[in-house]
This record gives sequence, structure tokens and C-alpha cells, in this order.
Amino acid sequence: MALIMAGAPGNGRREVVEKILAELEGYVGTFLAVHGGEMMEGRRRLTTPPPSVLPQEFRAASTPSPEITHQIPIRPTPPSLGFFQNHLDTANTPLQIQNLLTAWPAVTTNPWSSPSYLLSKTHFGTRLVPIELGKSYTMENWSQKIMPFRDFLKTYILSPEADSSSYPGYLAQHSLFSQIPSLREDILTPDYCYSTPPPAPPGARTHPLEVPIVNAWFGPAGTVSPLHTDPYANILCQVLGRKYVRLYPPSESERLFPRGVEGGGVDMSNTSRVDMDAEGGGVEVEEWERFQEARYLECVLKAGEGLFIPVGWWHYVRSLDTSFSVSFWWN
Repeated sequence: MALIMAGAPGNGRREVVEKILAELEGYVGTFLAVHGGEMMEGRRRLTTPPPSVLPQEFRAASTPSPEITHQIPIRPTPPSLGFFQNHLDTANTPLQIQNLLTAWPAVTTNPWSSPSYLLSKTHFGTRLVPIELGKSYTMENWSQKIMPFRDFLKTYILSPEADSSSYPGYLAQHSLFSQIPSLREDILTPDYCYSTPPPAPPGARTHPLEVPIVNAWFGPAGTVSPLHTDPYANILCQVLGRKYVRLYPPSESERLFPRGVEGGGVDMSNTSRVDMDAEGGGVEVEEWERFQEARYLECVLKAGEGLFIPVGWWHYVRSLDTSFSVSFWWN
């Protein structure tokens, strides 16, 4: 809780918290290996199924991939850093990069596709994580909740109803790797994060980054990030499952109808008023017709791939399976 709410501020406090948690991880893992079955089959103190009951891997949803008519350019092998920098300096357009994560432990020796592995890294699911509840942050019934990782896994990932829920749970845009450093060892920062992208559009709320901002995105099929734009260049790395992604260039902003300052003084100008999952986009007929004229690129991002999203490009993201992604923002 200290790491989630306050980041363990103060000289040396984070190190103390992380040391305690690392020692607990070893103790809990040993204890549960011996007594885990007793604890869950007997007193039912823990709500997550015992390791013998957990599936070996997260299930893939039956959601078919949508037809792609405006495919983002694909690189079958990761380009060199020099090639990528030249791409930034000349085109600065999206790229779908296949085979980008082949050296990541998260997809090889320490598979995040395994519920048991993720539980082992979260003190058998007792670590607290912040969860977004609802289809998207633009919905009136959207909320947030802090809960044990095991409860999130049981209710919103492993439940048979999770993929079709109208009120899904999403571990979204969370600095999970600052909270659980051992998971950080399972991923590798792409070399492209050491390139120099073009500056953010005028008026963007941004600041120079010494190191990339790294966030986790973990949820069931059907979770959505509404059409929005970010103030940093982004490499979105897909560890598990598939995601449908649609991108619009900054030049199409007027056709995307950005929101403004909303109730409570919240600036939502980086988010479109168009709901891409609602009939007619949830906007006036004339606005929907203009939106339909906007140029876009799209792809289905698969496990092991990365997607370069240039700064200022609008993007809509929908999970097609149980999905685990890692985003790297840099400038």
C-alpha cells in the first residue's frame, strides 16, 4: 500500500520496503509450497484456487480478429536503432514490430502466461494492486479500487464470465514494476527508447524524461482504452494475448472531436468524444459522419510484438483475449 499510494517517499524508505517484501516473497513461497493445500482446502483462508487447480496458462478468448483494411506497416524483424532513428526523423509514423520480445524472460523462462508464476511474484496474490472498474474511464459508472492481486485474478481474469462482463476489471497504466521489482527483471527496455523522437505537440503537458515511464496493462478480453492521445512517444509491447489498435494522426484531430475541461475542472482534451464501441459513436449524426472521414491505421498486436505509437497520435485499444501489455513512454 505504501508503494501504491505514496511511492514510499523519504530517504531509503523504498529500499527498506522492497527488502522486506523480497524476504517475505521467499518465506511465503516456501510456506505455501508446504501448507498451501491445507490453507485453501481446509480453512479456506485464501480465495484463489490452489496451484493444482489453476490453469497452466490464461485462456484465449473466442473473440475473432477484426478485418484489417488499413494495416500499420509491419517489420518482421526488429529494425536497428539507426534505422528506427531515421524513421523518426523522416516519417515518424506507426510501426508494428514482430519478434521484438524474443529475449524477454516474461515470454520464455518466467512466463506471464502462467497464473501460478504471477501469484508467486505477488506473495501468492496478497500484494495490493489498483484496479479500474468499468468499460472505460469515460463511462459514468467507471471507478477504481485497490484489492489483493489474487482477488483481481479470480474475479476479473479467471472467472468464466470475465471476458463477457459489462463491468470488467483492468490493471491499467500502473507502475507495477516499481511496486514489484522482481517482475521488472522479466522485461527488457527496447533500444528504441534511447532514440530521439520529435517533440510533443504545442501545449502538451510533458517534461523531459531521464528514463522511460514503464506501465503495466493486464485485463480480460473486452477491456478498452478509449480514443486518446499521449504526450510521449510509446512502444507498446504485447506479452500475452491480442489487442486491436487503431491510430489516427494528429492532423485528423478536428474530426475526432476532443473533449474539453469537464466537471470538477478535469481536462479531458486528450480524449475523443467519439465512443468507438457505441452505435453512431455516441455523438451527433453530423459528427459521426465527419469522424468516419478521418484517416487511420490499424493492427492486431499479437504476443511477442511491439507497436510504435508516435507522440501525438490518437489511439484506441481493445483487448481480444486475456491480455498483458507493457508500455514504454519516452522523449
